[in-house]
Amino acid sequence: MSKELHIAAPCGLICDPCPYYTGEKETKCKGCVEAKSNLFWGECTIAKCANETNVKHCGLCAEFPCETLITQHDPNNPKGKQEAIFRIGQLAIRSKIGTEEWLKKRANGTLVSFRE
Repeated sequence: MSKELHIAAPCGLICDPCPYYTGEKETKCKGCVEAKSNLFWGECTIAKCANETNVKHCGLCAEFPCETLITQHDPNNPKGKQEAIFRIGQLAIRSKIGTEEWLKKRANGTLVSFRE
């Protein structure tokens, strides 16, 4: 898997704008695809489920969108619930156009990031 594909998490997040992934923060994160866990919470239930069901991302799962995907978000983020819904929309687009095209569109600004 290329580095570009490594930044695309199964939950719909992209690692490269994250200061923990880029190394701007003291604690460096490899991203949940490579680390197979979450830097802050340990084992990520979404990443674990994607591995167990053998899907690259949740948008490809027959259960999409499941309750876990809908309810899992950073409890310290006041916009966590909105971000979860945004990720579901991004996963729907990603499943339709493919991860590589989705990453290209995110990189060139055709698809916006939640943090923008």
